[in-house]
Amino acid sequence: MSTILDALKKSEQERKLNDVPTLADMPAPEEPKRWPFFAAIAACVALLIVIAVLIMRLPSEPAPTQPVVISNESLEQQTEQLANQEIVINVVSYAEQAEQRFVMINGKMYRQNDFVRPGLKVVEIKQQSVILNERGRRIERQP
Repeated sequence: MSTILDALKKSEQERKLNDVPTLADMPAPEEPKRWPFFAAIAACVALLIVIAVLIMRLPSEPAPTQPVVISNESLEQQTEQLANQEIVINVVSYAEQAEQRFVMINGKMYRQNDFVRPGLKVVEIKQQSVILNERGRRIERQP
């Protein structure tokens, strides 16, 4: 009887080895999860709502500003500093004859009585400096 039992076990093992899986043995594939898609849509909708609320809260009119009071002294100092910063004497060329003298201011050539800009006139070109007239105020500058 043990021989028959051994033969049955052996045939069972061979059958399991030669057994090819069928479609019925395969597990069904899992369906893709849809919650990430819906979560992304919900996040986009929430973002649009936040943007709409922020836009609605913005004031339609700018806030009224109070006028800034500047004293005449500080205004004159600022204009003088600004005028001095804008004037850069590059070259002073002096000659005995006034027609041959020239000065380069901010990279441009000027002669005596030329206007550098409105309100700023080259009055005289000396050997080492130039005298400018800015709205009635005389300024002597060197390169």
